Amino acid sequence: MTARQKSTRSRTKKKSSRKRPASAADTLAQLERQLPKNLRGLVKDLRRNLGDLQKQIDKARAERDERWRKVENQVRTDTVRLLKRIEKAVAPPKPAKKARKASRKKATRKKAAGKKKTARKKAVRKKTTRKKATAKKAARKKSGRR
Repeated sequence: MTARQKSTRSRTKKKSSRKRPASAADTLAQLERQLPKNLRGLVKDLRRNLGDLQKQIDKARAERDERWRKVENQVRTDTVRLLKRIEKAVAPPKPAKKARKASRKKATRKKAAGKKKTARKKAVRKKTTRKKATAKKAARKKSGRR
């Protein structure tokens, strides 16, 4: 069996029966008409307050959007920076440039500097061992042993 199509009449009824929701201003205007004259001033105050509230809401939304844009831009820049760091870390190492003369000079400088450091270390070791030996002798004399 084939499905039966609805007639156009039922579709148009549904469309025309739908109404847009009433705005707050329309609702207040309707309330104002129903209220006695002595309370209409209250409704005017409500309208004014509603307008002020609407302005505050719009201002808060604009501030929120501005803050969101700033955060979004910061996240984008951070993401780009981190991606560059990751790409650099993952990338294969670049081949070393061949500069033989300069590298030889550097190597000899390093060797000479290393020899100086080891000489200094040996001198410091000798001094500390001498101090320890004299301290031990002094301790023996105090205790009465020789």
